Amino acid sequence: MKYGAFSKDGKEFIIRNPNPPRAWVNYLFNNKYHAIVSQTGGGFSYYLDPKYNRVLRYDYVNSDRPGRYVYVHDVDTRSYWSLTYQPIQKTSGYTCTHGIGYTTIASKTAGIESEVKYFVPLNDPVEIWQVTLKNPGRKTRRLRVFPYAEFVGGDVSMEQTLRMITTLYNTARYNSSAKTLLFSKKMYSGRIAMSQSFMTATQSPKKICCVKDIFLGRYNDCQKPQSVIHGECPNVTASDGDEMAGAFQFDITLPAGATKTFAVVVGCTDNAAQALKIAKKFQSMSTIKKEYSAMLKYWDTQINRIMVDTPDKKFNTMVNYWGKYQLFAITQWRGTSHYHGGDGGQGYRDTAQDVEGLLSTNLPIAKEKLEKLLYFQYNTGHAVSGWSDIEGPWENTGAGGVGGKSDVAVWLPFAVVSYVKETGDKAFLKKKIPYHNGGSDTVYNHIIKAVTYIYKKSGKRGLPLIGHADWNDAYDSIGAKGKGESVWLAMAVVRAAKTIRELSDYLKDSKTARAMKRIIDDLTGRINKTAWDGKWYLAAFSDNGTKVGSAKNKEGKHPLNSQTWAILSGTVTDKRLPDCLNVIDKKLATAWGPMLCDAYTKYNPNIGRVSSFAPGTKENGSVFSHAVAFKVVADCLIKRGNKAYESFSKLLPCSDWKWDNIEKFKVEPYVYSEFVVGPSSKLHAGEGSFTWNTGTTPWMWIAATEFMLGARREFDGLRIDPCIPDHWKKARIKRTFRNDIYDISIRNPKGKQSGVVEIKVDGKRISGTLIKPFGDKKTHIVEVLMG
Repeated sequence: MKYGAFSKDGKEFIIRNPNPPRAWVNYLFNNKYHAIVSQTGGGFSYYLDPKYNRVLRYDYVNSDRPGRYVYVHDVDTRSYWSLTYQPIQKTSGYTCTHGIGYTTIASKTAGIESEVKYFVPLNDPVEIWQVTLKNPGRKTRRLRVFPYAEFVGGDVSMEQTLRMITTLYNTARYNSSAKTLLFSKKMYSGRIAMSQSFMTATQSPKKICCVKDIFLGRYNDCQKPQSVIHGECPNVTASDGDEMAGAFQFDITLPAGATKTFAVVVGCTDNAAQALKIAKKFQSMSTIKKEYSAMLKYWDTQINRIMVDTPDKKFNTMVNYWGKYQLFAITQWRGTSHYHGGDGGQGYRDTAQDVEGLLSTNLPIAKEKLEKLLYFQYNTGHAVSGWSDIEGPWENTGAGGVGGKSDVAVWLPFAVVSYVKETGDKAFLKKKIPYHNGGSDTVYNHIIKAVTYIYKKSGKRGLPLIGHADWNDAYDSIGAKGKGESVWLAMAVVRAAKTIRELSDYLKDSKTARAMKRIIDDLTGRINKTAWDGKWYLAAFSDNGTKVGSAKNKEGKHPLNSQTWAILSGTVTDKRLPDCLNVIDKKLATAWGPMLCDAYTKYNPNIGRVSSFAPGTKENGSVFSHAVAFKVVADCLIKRGNKAYESFSKLLPCSDWKWDNIEKFKVEPYVYSEFVVGPSSKLHAGEGSFTWNTGTTPWMWIAATEFMLGARREFDGLRIDPCIPDHWKKARIKRTFRNDIYDISIRNPKGKQSGVVEIKVDGKRISGTLIKPFGDKKTHIVEVLMG
């Protein structure tokens, strides 16, 4: 692949051409600060919330600018360049390495070797740019170095339409005693949070500038910065009402063979006093190096908690490193990406699924998020669509299209029950947690209410009302009048009720078990009576009673989710299963996996914006990765190991097709994208879009570790039940479970897709396929024989 490749061990993605078809970014973060960094230093950052506490500016629509730039001007030759290729684009010898927790951009230009390493330390709300310059030549070089970034300094929410107004709130100051630039937006009506951005360095600047237009020059942009061209930074130490930038000038003399390393620190916190305190801490290179080492150690620990080894190197790379890292990143920072401005906050159902995935790799973060989900449930059983830690629930913000989604609470039982299975912590179910709108209840009752609320809120066919949308956000007009019903949601409720029934049986709570069985039986009967279209299951019924996803519809037929969730929920009958599989395997098949549905070409006011999207994009006939991940798990449930592997492989961002057709696929080949444009688009078919923030990530993690490799958590222990392609003769997964470590080797000499004939634990054969926890915090060797 001409733009780059994974390192030999898979831990890094190395880009050797700075101009891939899209910005290929990395997520660098802790629990306070998030920096999105592209292969040329582009991207933005924020503190706690991307809407109110935006630090750096970024044009996320048309370019990979502005960025975290370090310009160099040679005093003797008058030549100039930027160390990260962008924005001057004179850099040679370029290499960008995206790693787990860091991005490094190296180059050799005009005889100067350079490296800029970006990372976010473990605890402080800052990003570090560690810059190393080396003169390998025989002559002394006199350089003027200009670190530069454009600052928002606070609330970015109005800037899309009122940028000339919001700049009037800007204030920038240089605190000379602290050697730190301070940037912020003043308080104004409608703003509910204040923050203080800052920029400092490990050495004192000779000059500084805090005004973008003055540093760049009249009518110039960052590609032709006047100050860099002339080799002199104007010493502007304060401003009000201008577009803010941070620029330092360092005069550096490099004798022959000499190396110079310094660091630039950009960050944000609540006020100026805190900002200056943090800035002082990071004005030492010894501190920078110590923080970098601690960050690497942390990520090594996190990443190594579960490791796999299979005959498929791409599978291993995504499961061991990049898919896992993506899961950490989006669980912590779901609220924004480089594809949009970022309204902040976290979607409820997104977070619930992220938590379910993260439980096996970082229990403390997963539990913290889980308790927040429980709090943001209403006492009716329903839940908010999402929330911001600054603004509260999205419904309170007045943002259009966020409220009234019918499915949000259905995801809570899966996360809670998975937590109990992962930990064995039954006491958690008795913990009382407040509801968001008053009152409190046990965790156990929270999840029971979630299911019963959706079940009771049904239409005339007895299926759950779809409201403003179900999982498919773009079905936003089907139930606009309050009568539309969701077939998929009925299946999801059945699956959730089965999950709670399994828990209640474990707890010996026969009353709840009976209540859940009534819901399961009732909805299963209604689904099979009203939602079967003859050859597949429908998606929904609209307000006027029209079938959605039916053979009788001109467009939008063959809804994938209804077929896969018929399997996931167990509502499909044996007789109908082959027809559902025919839709999945043949009617919806593409080179990238099954489409979400047949595409709409004309707007249908009874369906919603799904029919307005360009054919093949988003929910309108794309290969929607999240839904394909559902399909992989469904395959494993019916023991189709070859089909599960086929879809998993196609969905990988580094799949053979995507790797060989990167000019068409365009986006990062190391993280999952939300969708791949479907075949209905003549121009864009095969193009990936909306990378990083996707529910695909936790489902692919669970599919790989719990279902394909089969190390699946249960109440009484770890179930070993692999479902793999028949050409895999062996595989391995090393997994921590309840503080014990299980090193599981799978042998498949007869080329089976499923079926375990023998399991030995520490050399002793066990009965069945369930390993009961040892509780000794030791490593146990597990040998699995398929046949």
